[in-house]
Amino acid sequence: MSDKVPCPALGSGDVVQDKPRGRLDADARMAVAGHAVAHPNWDGVICLPGLRSHWVHLSAGEIVSFQSFLTARLAHALDAGERADADALADTMTRPERLAQQLDSAELGGDRDALLGHLLGAEMAAARPYWLGQQVIVMGDDGLADGYANALGAQGVPVERVGRAAMEDAGRRAL
Repeated sequence: MSDKVPCPALGSGDVVQDKPRGRLDADARMAVAGHAVAHPNWDGVICLPGLRSHWVHLSAGEIVSFQSFLTARLAHALDAGERADADALADTMTRPERLAQQLDSAELGGDRDALLGHLLGAEMAAARPYWLGQQVIVMGDDGLADGYANALGAQGVPVERVGRAAMEDAGRRAL
């Protein structure tokens, strides 16, 4: 069972949208719901890093829209490092159209952390309409979440880091 956006965060199925086409799986929805239940009037964006990362606009307990990326899957395919190089990230955020060249250069140089930095920089540039001027929560339990939180902080974005597993549990309890 799937709900279309906009829809309540608290629900048991996936969330889908047509433009951009996307699917927020039930576990990611539970994590968003966990935050929504604890903060019923909160308005902002939740970033959920993972094999498919999601940027979810949440307002008053409702998922308004979201955007998803395959950044971590691309990083895995390229054997990228675990810590995003901050210079590479900033460079690609500034010039995302150079991503393919930057990845080639980093790969030839054996700089695995630069590979991850460039990929995160491209995602951050594409997701800018979601995080610019917003409160952002990065929900994650690993080093990749650190990369997102650090990148947002470097842009002056008010960002909070919370554990995803704890939020999923809170969402399940509320359901």
